[in-house]
Amino acid sequence: MNADDILQELKLIAEENGYELTENAEKIAKFRARTGLPMNLCPCDKTNPYRGCIGSLCKKELETDGVCHCNLFRNCK
Repeated sequence: MNADDILQELKLIAEENGYELTENAEKIAKFRARTGLPMNLCPCDKTNPYRGCIGSLCKKELETDGVCHCNLFRNCK
């Protein structure tokens, strides 16, 4: 997948979950494209299975801190 496709997927994930993307989204999409990192792994914490995009830790951080660990998603509620 290229960076544009990944960015579109990230936008869809954000919309479906009531969040928005931060200014880091394009940089993270490019990183995912370059490394082939799947969405179920966090680019900042690749070894933690609970921290993938909109994973359980990500959702908890969005609700408590307003942003996820890698500052990709922002809680807009």
